[in-house]
Amino acid sequence: MVLVNAAAEESSGEEDLVEDVLEILNIFSARLYGSRRRKNKQLVDSLRAAAEEVARG
Repeated sequence: MVLVNAAAEESSGEEDLVEDVLEILNIFSARLYGSRRRKNKQLVDSLRAAAEEVARG
């Protein structure tokens, strides 16, 4: 069984533009949070390594 939403097919140019802008914002925010996460993980890893070095020696 296939359902088709006729209203979705008749979207205006403004609605398409809004959807595109929201998608772009979503992509950039995901990249920003991903880079923050990567930077924080590197910091935690270096601190963990330094703590292990101090504990050993």
